[in-house]
Amino acid sequence: MSEILHDPDVELMDVRQVAKCYGVTQNTVWRWRREGVLPQPAKFGGATKWSRRQIIEHINKRFQRDE
Repeated sequence: MSEILHDPDVELMDVRQVAKCYGVTQNTVWRWRREGVLPQPAKFGGATKWSRRQIIEHINKRFQRDE
């Protein structure tokens, strides 16, 4: 997991940061967004951002299901 998930000062993450958290490419993050795999991001002007808290919850659920 990326160190950004443990940074309490980070609330919103861009596609590059989300990709790093999952260990995938940015293209995979965009595909997962289209397929509904990831939590819904927010749009700020032209920027797409994901909630750090929602990404952490999603990763935790994903690992629990795989066990």
